[in-house]
Amino acid sequence: MSGFVEATLKQRLMEGRLMPGERLVTRDLAARLGTSPTPVREALLKLVAGGALEMAPAQAFTVPVLTAREYAEMADIRRTVEGLAAERATAVMTPERLARLAEINEAHRAARRGHDVTEALRLNQSFRFTLYETADMPNLIDIIERLWLRIGPSLNHLYPRPDEIDLGRHNYDDLLDALAGRDAVAVRGAIERAVDVGTRILLANLEAASSKVPQRGPRAVHFF
Repeated sequence: MSGFVEATLKQRLMEGRLMPGERLVTRDLAARLGTSPTPVREALLKLVAGGALEMAPAQAFTVPVLTAREYAEMADIRRTVEGLAAERATAVMTPERLARLAEINEAHRAARRGHDVTEALRLNQSFRFTLYETADMPNLIDIIERLWLRIGPSLNHLYPRPDEIDLGRHNYDDLLDALAGRDAVAVRGAIERAVDVGTRILLANLEAASSKVPQRGPRAVHFF
């Protein structure tokens, strides 16, 4: 059961379903998952050991709040490892996997068009890992997953207001074109640009948020 709880929490962290600074109470999570507190606490402690969560008083845990410097450092690392995964995936891309990526991209576009931040973040994570896992490099995927466990909650800062989502051509459109042409250099470049652009937007929004209280539009966040 602790494995199921850990997998569930990991997915929620990487998808941005948990917010920076959010407090997680062992008994509350156990009730939501329909299990006892023991496997929940075991899973939470594993995530603490990996740096994805922090201990808090009263049997609670918190989602870390990354500084701009911490996020920028991880973005530099992500640029390298995610670019490598994308490049290696290009050579072994199948028509079926390419079609699946195109399907996720269309759903991602629809979520952005509908200003659904929660769904857009979920599909963004799904697109990236569907691409990276194609490379069939489990050790590299493990490194990328550890980074996303740390940065996933901060991705909420990409969209302080749902109506600020950019609806223009996305880096994933260029990436899919490059994958179809088996252009590994262009595929890697598209992922590197995606990391760079996202980092610039996120850090700018973090700076703006530090100087004033942001006015957030309505957003439904469903943890489970």
